[in-house]
Amino acid sequence: MENSHIKEPAECLAYFGVSETTGLALDQVKKSQAKYGFNGSCCWL
Repeated sequence: MENSHIKEPAECLAYFGVSETTGLALDQVKKSQAKYGFNGSCCWL
């Protein structure tokens, strides 16, 4: 998403398919982890 910092929260939530109250569904978490890795994974650490 381009320029997410100037979007309304509801627009960002809809774009990423996430619920404000419950967060990501477990299957969404697993897909993101497979694609991007775990939080804190970094090349310079």
